[in-house]
Amino acid sequence: MDPRFVPAGPALAARRTSSTEPRSPRNERRRPYRVPCRVRLINPTTGEVRTVVGETVNLSVGGLAMHVSIDAPVGTWVETLLPHPSGNPRFVCGRVVRVRRTMSTSFELGVEITGADDCPF
Repeated sequence: MDPRFVPAGPALAARRTSSTEPRSPRNERRRPYRVPCRVRLINPTTGEVRTVVGETVNLSVGGLAMHVSIDAPVGTWVETLLPHPSGNPRFVCGRVVRVRRTMSTSFELGVEITGADDCPF
């Protein structure tokens, strides 16, 4: 690439970083897992608690993605019970780390799973 046409600033640094540093392999794989669930969302700054019905999209050891009908800010505490093939539901809790609008009234939340002992409430 001709150095006269290389853009300056953060875009160049990000491009150099992504192309020169090897990516670490993913140790955990997301698996499609679509089940309806009732989700309890707790806003850490206001303490507001909302319960909504959602649907999981995928699941991994460290996190999950789910569709819900409200926009939950990053940092929101999430609690839900997920059905398990064994028949016993699993309690899952964590924090919202990513929010993406998927339709006009639907949002996809990326949730990092933490232990129940980490719950601030």
